[in-house]
Amino acid sequence: MNLTRSSRALTLPIGLASVLSGCAMAIPGEPIPAAGFQDSERTSAPAADVRIPQPRRTDVDPCALLAPEDLALAGGATGPPRPGNPTPRTCSHPVGGGPQDAAAAGYHVPLAEAAARQSRGVPVDIEGYSSWLYCEYIEAHQTCTATTAVRRDQTLVTLLSKQGATAADTSDQLFRLTKAALGRLPAA
Repeated sequence: MNLTRSSRALTLPIGLASVLSGCAMAIPGEPIPAAGFQDSERTSAPAADVRIPQPRRTDVDPCALLAPEDLALAGGATGPPRPGNPTPRTCSHPVGGGPQDAAAAGYHVPLAEAAARQSRGVPVDIEGYSSWLYCEYIEAHQTCTATTAVRRDQTLVTLLSKQGATAADTSDQLFRLTKAALGRLPAA
């Protein structure tokens, strides 16, 4: 295997994992919700204020949360899904546009914990569910995550990383991916 190709293959998963953990490089400026995301009135997501209109099950295969028609909005699938990437209960899909562009979906920590890890994010509303939107520019990729409360103890996390994109464009596409993934989670 080519060492350059191998190191490039590790760069994006490491970058995506850093966004989920909130340990990425600080980027100046304030994130603002894009089209579709609605501002919440709070600056954090305390557990008591989390809105979950209908609790959802989190036993759906993470690789089934984003379908080819959903990925078409982000450049289309360009390869097979990658289960357990960037974190164990997620699945990433390479998408067209730029090298290492990816979309991912899966399950993550409770909303308040995600918000604490990503302190520069903003609270948003997705279909009545409390969510946390966080964007970082990492190695020429605009990477945004939406962490959406679907149960008190777990969230649906969606991620989109696009080379050379703006936060507004990336979060706009992410909103549509999040709605699609949320729609695939059955009621609890």
